[in-house]
Amino acid sequence: MKNTALYEKIPSLENNFTVKFRIYQARKQLIPHWHEHIEMLYALEGSCSFICDGREIAVKKGDLVVVNSTEIHSFTVNGLIDYFSILIYPEFLSDVAFDGISLQNYIQADSYVAGCMEDICREYKEGQIGSDMMLKSHAYRLIAYLVRNYHAPTISEKEQEARAARLNRLNKVMEYISENYSEAITTRDLAAMCFLSEAHFCRFFKRATGKSATEYINGYRIEKARVLLKNTEDSISEIASEVGFDDLNYFSRMFKRIMGISPGKYRATRKNESKPQGS
Repeated sequence: MKNTALYEKIPSLENNFTVKFRIYQARKQLIPHWHEHIEMLYALEGSCSFICDGREIAVKKGDLVVVNSTEIHSFTVNGLIDYFSILIYPEFLSDVAFDGISLQNYIQADSYVAGCMEDICREYKEGQIGSDMMLKSHAYRLIAYLVRNYHAPTISEKEQEARAARLNRLNKVMEYISENYSEAITTRDLAAMCFLSEAHFCRFFKRATGKSATEYINGYRIEKARVLLKNTEDSISEIASEVGFDDLNYFSRMFKRIMGISPGKYRATRKNESKPQGS
C-alpha cells in the first residue's frame, strides 16, 4: 500500500527525534495524500479550505486541524496561509496509552490550544539550549489536552476494515492517474477499475477526497505542469500537451484557477526568483 500515489513518505527521524516542527507558507493546493503519522496544522495567518477524511473545513487564523493516522487530507489556499506543522512519528507515542485513539479533526477558538501553540512556536523560533526537551514537553502537553477534550468516537473493527478497503480502492485509482495523467482519463474508466457504476464511483471519490475525480485529475496535471514550467525550457503549449491538456486555452484557464497566476507569469516569476542577486 505504501508505494502508491496517495501515500506520502515521511523523511526518516533526525537524530532519533520523534516529533517534527516546521513553519510553512503556502499559496497553492496540496493534493490529497495520507501517511501513518499524526499531523497538526495551526493557522498563523491567512485561510484555506481543508479536506480531511472527506470533510471540508474552512480554516482561518487560530484554528487547529488534526490529521489522524491514514486519513486522506488536502487543502486549497485562499490567497496565502502561514501555518505551523507538528508531525508526530508513531514512535513518539509508543510508550504511552494511545492505541485506538483518534482526535477530532477541527478545533477552533480554544484558548488552551492557542497558548500551547504560542509556546511551541516561540520555543521553535528561539532555539535555545534545551529547546528539544521543551518542544517535546509542549507536544505531550498539547496531545494530552486534546485526548481529554477532543477525543473522537472510537472506530469499530468493522469500520476500520471498511476504511482500509476504501483506501485500497482509492490508492488503485490514484496509481492509475499518476501513471496515465498525460492520456485521456474518464470517470467511466476509473469506475470500472473499482467495479462500481459511474455514479456510485463519483460519489465515492468525492466523499473520500472532497474533490470530484475531474477536479483531482486537473489538479494533478497542473502540479506536474508547475514543475515543468519551473525546471524546463519546454514551451507552454508543449507542457500543456505533456500533462494531458489538448486545449491550450483550457490549460491556461485551469492553471490560473488553481495557481492564481497564468502559466507565463508563473514561469517568469520563478525564473526571477532563481536569479542570483545583482544579475
